[in-house]
Amino acid sequence: MRFIANFEEILASVAISITVLVVIINVFLRYVFGFVVPWSEELSVICFIGAVYFGISSCYKHKLHMGVDVIMLMLPENMQKSFRIILYSFLLAFNLAMAYLSLDYTLLSKKVTPVMGISYAPINSVVFICFFMMSIHSIKFIYQEAITLKHQSKY
Repeated sequence: MRFIANFEEILASVAISITVLVVIINVFLRYVFGFVVPWSEELSVICFIGAVYFGISSCYKHKLHMGVDVIMLMLPENMQKSFRIILYSFLLAFNLAMAYLSLDYTLLSKKVTPVMGISYAPINSVVFICFFMMSIHSIKFIYQEAITLKHQSKY
């Protein structure tokens, strides 16, 4: 259960750790022994992509992305919850659209990486997974706001 709750954070941490480790090893090999591991650059880029997208999803889950609250502050307090529901609904639609487009892009991936020969499909699927996860988080946000709005209207 703990893995599922921290899915994005764990995968982003693993990906960035692999990236750093591979780059450090490659730099060490280049300066000490005069050669590089040919696949290290590809692996570090692939892992960095994973770290970025899983990090984006993690920040979204914890509501850590920068936002502009000017409109929210202009609304009366009793309308702010309703506005948040509308905002999260828009974000849900956007994230679902991006998940659909990234899935379509992933399914069309026919190329392979030049050195390692890995298909781009699993690499591109990270984008789909992250937008799908952000869609799930959007549904959770809408539900939470609706519950608090319902409790507020009782009193």
